[in-house]
Amino acid sequence: MKITHLVLLAFAVAMMVTSCKKDKYIIGGSLHDAHVDMSTYDYLKTNRLFDTLLVLIDKAGMKEEINGDVTFFAPTDYSIKALLVRRQEKLQQENNDENLRYNLSDLPIPELRDSLRSHLFTGKITRESLSLSNKLFTSKSNEPFSIRLIEGVSPGLVSSKPQYLFLVKLRNGLDPEPLPENYADEDKDIADVAQTSNIQTTTGVLHVLNNTHRFYW
Repeated sequence: MKITHLVLLAFAVAMMVTSCKKDKYIIGGSLHDAHVDMSTYDYLKTNRLFDTLLVLIDKAGMKEEINGDVTFFAPTDYSIKALLVRRQEKLQQENNDENLRYNLSDLPIPELRDSLRSHLFTGKITRESLSLSNKLFTSKSNEPFSIRLIEGVSPGLVSSKPQYLFLVKLRNGLDPEPLPENYADEDKDIADVAQTSNIQTTTGVLHVLNNTHRFYW
């Protein structure tokens, strides 16, 4: 999906972070302090949107890693449940048995750890440290990413244009801009917008990816 399409999706679905001043951010038109007086793991526990994610973190034995000096782009439970649906459909098709089920317990732990680490970055990556240009990072799974801000259309609630935070998984380097019409699909970068960003916990930084993010990429 092209980034321009995702910007429109971000406006329609999230109404998320539309401006940022020092340690504050706007979500859904309300002003909030970006700092929370708890660890990243404990903050996730306060929101039912991450119930399944916490099960996976515990299953992978990664609580301490999540609570390290890291930036976590957290997938929501919607992304995880969509993964289970895809795995279940594949399992049923391969075995020609619609009664087969694929559950959280079926996810291989090494694969799970690699996927969670692909959402983790060493150090604190805040909106203030980013710009409208691509900035390259390596995830804790040793995969290349770009993290950047992209301006959208002002919804009329604020005077300045909203800047959406994007996590972009690189495939064969950064996509050229503009993208050629014949550019190979398998080389196109995968861009995901954060529906909430810049949550600064006592241990690290948390950004929440949109509900349509494809967990396991």
